[in-house]
Amino acid sequence: MEKAPTSQRVAAMLGRNYWFARRPAELRRKLVAHAQVSTVEAGHWIYDAGDEARGLYGVLSGSVTTYVALDNGENVPINISGPSSIFGYAAQVLGGHRVTTAVAHERSEIIFIPQHALAAIARDLPSLWLHFAELATEQLTWAMKVLAERSRLPPPAQVASRLQAYAAVWDNEDGTATLPIRQDELAEMTGLSRKTVNLILKDLERRGVVALGYRAIEIRDAAALRRLVAAENA
Repeated sequence: MEKAPTSQRVAAMLGRNYWFARRPAELRRKLVAHAQVSTVEAGHWIYDAGDEARGLYGVLSGSVTTYVALDNGENVPINISGPSSIFGYAAQVLGGHRVTTAVAHERSEIIFIPQHALAAIARDLPSLWLHFAELATEQLTWAMKVLAERSRLPPPAQVASRLQAYAAVWDNEDGTATLPIRQDELAEMTGLSRKTVNLILKDLERRGVVALGYRAIEIRDAAALRRLVAAENA
């Protein structure tokens, strides 16, 4: 079966993004019209912290890991973005330089809208920058939620919350989701030890909530994850 035209695939995939789906139809059309798609291999550096912003990015297929550098120079993964994710927008609002590093987590199709195209869109639709500010605010809200969970929720609920968020991205439309995420990556992103995360996942597997595979975690009962997080937030 032949793939749909690239513009249709981009529009359909980004249509699943909560922010993109709520933008005005004209803005959505313009962003899709200027979108370029390229395939990159696992480990490919999309951009580095401090790089000049050259445009907006999204994930058509595959996934991208976002890193933040600590004062000691260590790059720490903070998120893995899957299909329909949009990233690289903060630099459009915060002075034009990247504040994170983005690396292809696996072989991926990356959406790119160059800076000159964004400038052209903004000439017709000056509200573009306000829309980006809203996107940055949404991401900041998510980051604050993650910090709050680390300080308040016990480790099992922290893991369940992160898995729940990723289940929505890699949803198989039958209530399951297959996350291309290793246990050690989940441990780093939650700030927990690998042993702790392994014990939590083993317990969830025993209860039929997840299934552990090679370099992947399958969500079999997303509702159970929601209940676990809700019980700790009650």
